[in-house]
Amino acid sequence: MIRTENTGGSLKVADGGRKPISDEDHLIVRHVLSESVNAYGILIAKYQVPIYNLFLRMLHNRENAEELTQETFVRAYEALPTFRYEYRFFSWLYRIAVNQALNSQKAQKKYVGEEYLSNIPAELDEKKSENSEHMRGAVNQLKDVSKTVIVLKYYQQLTYQEVAFALNITEKKVRSRLYEARLQLKTILEKTGYY
Repeated sequence: MIRTENTGGSLKVADGGRKPISDEDHLIVRHVLSESVNAYGILIAKYQVPIYNLFLRMLHNRENAEELTQETFVRAYEALPTFRYEYRFFSWLYRIAVNQALNSQKAQKKYVGEEYLSNIPAELDEKKSENSEHMRGAVNQLKDVSKTVIVLKYYQQLTYQEVAFALNITEKKVRSRLYEARLQLKTILEKTGYY
């Protein structure tokens, strides 16, 4: 059981931790690390869909996305003792997932986008569907580095700080890569006559 004390509005762990616990994920991590392994299921249930969607957007293959989602949670569990509480658990988990996706892309180097493009909901009107398809096609043509930063920022809607953490780069580098990626997208869309 985790013992906590209330110290004037901030919750501190009684084991000598100096940082205030800012979210429930930190408490769950502490439960898991104190031999309450079943608590890890709460984190899996909470983040399984966003991690799966990240892989689906980056790899365009459902089977690979499912497999890598499971592998990400296994790796995160194994690395849980190294988790640093000054970070959000979600950002830390995303960093593991992004690394998994990049390693998978390097191994495959050939993308199968048909299954992913077929996931566009039927209720979208034709124009929106066409726009989405053109944009996804353009994003797929980007280099891995550019594609990754676009997916994290615009599809997964991470903050600049979260993208920086996930990619282990500075926020300034994130902004620079996004700028370059947007220029590349513009060029690709101009070549297709869509811009």
